[in-house]
Amino acid sequence: MNMTSITAAGISLPHPVIILGLDDSGKAHASFFPATDAQPASRAASLMGMFSLKADSDAVRSLLPKLPKGKLFDSGKAFVPFVKQDLYKQIAAHLPEADRAKAEEVRVAPAEVSQQGHAATPSNVPDDWSKIVVGSLLLATEDPLEGWFEATVIELKPDSVLRLQWRHYLDLPPFNRKLEDVALLHPSIKL
Repeated sequence: MNMTSITAAGISLPHPVIILGLDDSGKAHASFFPATDAQPASRAASLMGMFSLKADSDAVRSLLPKLPKGKLFDSGKAFVPFVKQDLYKQIAAHLPEADRAKAEEVRVAPAEVSQQGHAATPSNVPDDWSKIVVGSLLLATEDPLEGWFEATVIELKPDSVLRLQWRHYLDLPPFNRKLEDVALLHPSIKL
C-alpha cells in the first residue's frame, strides 16, 4: 500500500512535534520530538504550560534540524532545552494566531521551595570549586549537546558527588553529578 492510498483511506500519519515556550526568566525553550513521540510530547507541552506545534508543513519541517531533540520523562513532562530568541520567534510564527501572543508571554513558574518549605533563592554562586556548599547554584547537563542549565546543590555526597535539583524544572527528580561533571557560573552573573 503506498502513501497515496493511506491518505485516501482517511488515515493520517503522525508528524514530528515541536514544543516551545518561555520560562519564568523569559528565556526561550524549544525542541523537537519524533513522530513516534507526538502524542506524549503534546501532553507534556500542555502539562508544562508550553505550546506544541505539529511539523505538518514544509516550512515547519525545515526548522527541525535547527532544534535540539527533547526528552520525555516518566512524569509525563519533558526536557526542552534553550534556543536562541530569533529561532524561537521563527517557530512561534507558525502557531495558530490565538497562540502567537501567548507564546511571547513569560511563563510563571512555581517558586523554588527550600527543604524548610519556604521560597528560596540560591544562597550563593561560588567563584571557586572549594566554595561549593548546599544551596550553591551551578550548571549541569543531561548531554553537552543539549546545553547547560542552572541547578542547585541540595546535598554534598562522598567521593565528590553532588545531589542537584534543576532550578527551573522543580517537578523533575533530583539527580547526582560528579564534581568534574558540573560547571561554575560566570562570577558576574546577576540573579
